[in-house]
Amino acid sequence: MKRFYDNYGNFVGFSRLPMGAVSFYQALQRKSFGRYPALPWIPFRAISVLSKLCRKDWKVVEIGGGMSTLWLSERCGHVTTIEASEAWYQKLSELLSERKITNVHLRYEPRGDRMCDFAGIDNAVLDLLVIDGGPRESCLARGFSKVRSSGWVYLDNWDVPAFWTGSSEFLAAKSGELASSTRFTDYVPGSFCVNTGLLLQKR
Repeated sequence: MKRFYDNYGNFVGFSRLPMGAVSFYQALQRKSFGRYPALPWIPFRAISVLSKLCRKDWKVVEIGGGMSTLWLSERCGHVTTIEASEAWYQKLSELLSERKITNVHLRYEPRGDRMCDFAGIDNAVLDLLVIDGGPRESCLARGFSKVRSSGWVYLDNWDVPAFWTGSSEFLAAKSGELASSTRFTDYVPGSFCVNTGLLLQKR
């Protein structure tokens, strides 16, 4: 089902099937030659929207790094990335050094309780919070207040209930603080599957 539907059984849509071919080709390149597409591993439709939103003065926190870290660094002012995988932390460190990227603060943090610790960040200062790893429900609950008015929160793999236990209830309680909520069900770069992401804007 993941080839054409998300985990809730939502069909990707006939208009998105051509992106499935792109995703399949990228997945072959990654598995056969280790070539990663220079895109976040989130739905293509979400990438398209975020690419139009990002600004050079934005301050971003990303829980769970990857090619998205490099992608965000090109479009935003400063990116703090917290990564739990030591292998990916090392890979990203090398890529950042090779490309002389200086606006990313990369942190290796394997402990979930520390990944969702936003104590060092003032309230309402982030332009974008991206959650694609760690204890996601706790990262959302603790990081939500750190996003400014009119700022954005992106939640990847929203169609995997185990990742977001209690988060629907949290967002329902915060509904008065939300200006918009948009779901993106689409194929993902470098992995031939369908995922759903949720993009929120605060009032």
